[in-house]
Amino acid sequence: MIIAYLLFVLNDILYHPYFTLLTLTPVIYFQEDVEAQIKSDKIKLALEKLKEAKVKKLVVKVVMNDGSSKTLMVDERQTVRDVLDNLFEKTHCDCNVDWSLSETNPELQLERGFEDHENLVDPLSAWTRDSENKVLFQERTEKYEVFKNPQNFYLWKKDKKTLKDMKDRDKELLVEENFCGPSIIVPDLEGVLYLREDNKKSWKPRLFLLRASGIYYVPKGKSKTRDLVCFVQFDNVNVYYGKEYKNKYKAPTDFCFVLKHPQIQKESQYIKYLCCDDSWMMTLWVTGIRIAKYGKSLYENYKTSMAKAQLTSAWNNRSTTTTSTPSTSSTITNASGKANGYAPQPPEEPVANIGIEPPPPPPLPPAQILPPHPTVKRSPSPNATTKKLPSLPIKYPPSQATIFNLPAPPLFLPPPPDSDFPLPPPPPDPAFCPVTNRVPKPAPPPRQLYMGADVPAPPPPPPPSFTPTSSVIKTAPLPPKRTTPMQAAPPGGGDFMSELARAMAKKRANQ
Repeated sequence: MIIAYLLFVLNDILYHPYFTLLTLTPVIYFQEDVEAQIKSDKIKLALEKLKEAKVKKLVVKVVMNDGSSKTLMVDERQTVRDVLDNLFEKTHCDCNVDWSLSETNPELQLERGFEDHENLVDPLSAWTRDSENKVLFQERTEKYEVFKNPQNFYLWKKDKKTLKDMKDRDKELLVEENFCGPSIIVPDLEGVLYLREDNKKSWKPRLFLLRASGIYYVPKGKSKTRDLVCFVQFDNVNVYYGKEYKNKYKAPTDFCFVLKHPQIQKESQYIKYLCCDDSWMMTLWVTGIRIAKYGKSLYENYKTSMAKAQLTSAWNNRSTTTTSTPSTSSTITNASGKANGYAPQPPEEPVANIGIEPPPPPPLPPAQILPPHPTVKRSPSPNATTKKLPSLPIKYPPSQATIFNLPAPPLFLPPPPDSDFPLPPPPPDPAFCPVTNRVPKPAPPPRQLYMGADVPAPPPPPPPSFTPTSSVIKTAPLPPKRTTPMQAAPPGGGDFMSELARAMAKKRANQ
């Protein structure tokens, strides 16, 4: 009774509405959490798509040295270094530090190499829609020449022989002294440059000095230590190489460089034109301006480029060593071979070796293996020795004949056996057949089957006069062709097949 009462109470509790609500509440909360998480993921995905849609992207056509071009998709998050790495993969070039991206302005006849840390989209966005500007992928030796030979830029006043004989360790110390300190040291450049006045074709010489903040010049009749005038600052300008300014602007020489804002794409009074006496002086000033403008970023770009070049060079050397190993071994083999370059091939050995004698020597050429004449007779005696044919080369997997050292099959059928060989018995006497007046049909000629090199083919059937022995098993002959009409059945009844069965049973009983 107590157990029945407890079961009744438990059933009442379980089916109570309040208990059912408590049981379903965690399930409802769990579903709400899942829906909230799904909604949050959708919001994050939508925000990421919006953020990606706001990223400025450009389709850039890059012109190679050979005149061909590559088309790339570039966004504002990519630097020039990223674009260079992409081009390295597409062009399979050597990835040295001299490769750079450059922009050309045919209208102003300017050219400038992009720095590796720059965002490529920013300067390209300043181009006008009808602009003929191009992006070039080319090697520029002056890009990082300051880190390869820093003495030419920081000790340029010394004689050339002293600069040329400087050791590598001294070059490294000079780079560390000027680029690895708390501040970058700008080369101390000063000299006479030709300045093109505003909207004029006249060029006037002035004494210019390079400082970390910009370029300064000395007015006429003033001292270069006190009365310096700021010519231009490097905050909002880039340095460009001028092309053929001697013809266009009547410059004293063709070695000109220009300072202008990147947004200026046409003739303007805010463009500064300077002309040098020679190419080396122009390289000194352009490199010095780059060092003053970009500072330590220039050195970081060089180290990144060197790491990329060394990694690519190590990978190429490893691939070359791997591919050259087979050619070296083949050269040694050919040197030890014959004069015509083919090494003698060793004879092939059988795969399976069960402790028996090795196979016979290699086979003769195909021209020497000829079938014997049909009139040649072979001794049927099993004790007689037979001549073994040369075995053919053994291939994998080995055949059964190879495993048991049997000779390979010949390329021709053996001749018929000798007449002294015991022949199988002829068919039994047709007298046992109850049907009379039948002419036995001659047996068809036997087919010559392949029985191996030492086993002769079965002989043709002997004449009917041969008496079989008791040890020979009699075989039934083929049914003879009917020559007489079918006789009527005997009075006792039955047909031909039943009488034939009784005759055969009687014949077996007599034996």
